[in-house]
Amino acid sequence: MAAVSSQADRRAGTRVHADTWCWRADAVLRPGVLVRVINIGPCGVLVESPARLRPGHRAELQLTAQDGDRRHLLVGRVARCQVLRLAPLCFRGAIAFDLDLDIRVLEGRRESATR
Repeated sequence: MAAVSSQADRRAGTRVHADTWCWRADAVLRPGVLVRVINIGPCGVLVESPARLRPGHRAELQLTAQDGDRRHLLVGRVARCQVLRLAPLCFRGAIAFDLDLDIRVLEGRRESATR
């Protein structure tokens, strides 16, 4: 049996860090939980939240453009969640999108959002 490398990247696509794109890092996870986007890719997003995210549950994440004039809704399911720190309590969770995210959304273009 071949050994599995611990260095292999399990991500399905390249991730973009929240501080390098046109959307605000602060986002809203419906029904109103404020979260911070850590990074995002075509298949999912990594967020930090003061509230526990429930794996398997539906998630709707609303992004707001840096200039504040555009919003975009991403829909998926919580893939995993773990405690990041206890004081103040913070969770880190991954949301897998129902549909792959169109790269134009990551670049901030106004065209089609999902395919």
